[in-house]
Amino acid sequence: MKNRLLVTGAHGLLGSEVVPLFQDAFEVVPVDLVHCDITVADDVARVFKETRPHTVIHCAAYTAVDRAESERDMAMLVNGQGTRNIADACARLGSLLVTFGTDYVFDGKSGRACLEEDETNPLSAYGQSKLAAERACVESGASFLSIRTQWLYGAHGRNFIFAILDRAKKGETLRVVDDQTGCPTWSRDLAEATSRLIGANAGGIVHFSNGGQTTWLEFARLIVAEALPEKSIDIVPVSTASLSLPASRPAFSPLDKGRYTALTGHTPRPWQDAAREFIHHHTGRTS
Repeated sequence: MKNRLLVTGAHGLLGSEVVPLFQDAFEVVPVDLVHCDITVADDVARVFKETRPHTVIHCAAYTAVDRAESERDMAMLVNGQGTRNIADACARLGSLLVTFGTDYVFDGKSGRACLEEDETNPLSAYGQSKLAAERACVESGASFLSIRTQWLYGAHGRNFIFAILDRAKKGETLRVVDDQTGCPTWSRDLAEATSRLIGANAGGIVHFSNGGQTTWLEFARLIVAEALPEKSIDIVPVSTASLSLPASRPAFSPLDKGRYTALTGHTPRPWQDAAREFIHHHTGRTS
């Protein structure tokens, strides 16, 4: 008999990749907000009683980075208290909890790739809410794996690639920041990395993104070159400060993947390779 896997946020950017990937190895129970409000402890307890999962992959999250500055309580409720409710339920049942963190728990001032044990210092309400989620896992006493990732994109939901292509197809000049450095990550690659880490019995905090590092500006240039090579699109570098965004971002926050590679024996593929495959697949272009 297959072990039962509960996936929250099952129809989102990441959950939509997790569910099909794990269906062969697990009896997957996908849930979303209509099935379970993670911010309500009794609702979470009901779902756990009904499903009794061996493993929980918790993809549900509040991800609106800028809006979180004016919705701090909501971000903390979903990411902080919601994760605490899931973690407490996992602890009571003895389920393994897998959650997902972010480079936004760092301030980006170290000048090098971020290690799992580096001191956290989130600059935004969103980052603070995700740090609260990590602490909830620890404090619950549940067996947990928290995978920090960054710059996530995928087929389901809003993301940077689709935003750039929408604007480029309209012939708009693209103003893109060139003073933030990180690494784009395909949600499918993150789902596969999650499977490898679970298979390796990994626990605690592990970093994963695609390989290498870049800026949003260089990412935008690759997107346009791969998807719209016949069009002449103006891409103008700008500073983060010039955009007057509500939320502060870490300026330099690539994630060190050394622990991930040591645990799984797998080296993440370069971000360029993942992005090209995604773009070609979703635009119908061939390499």
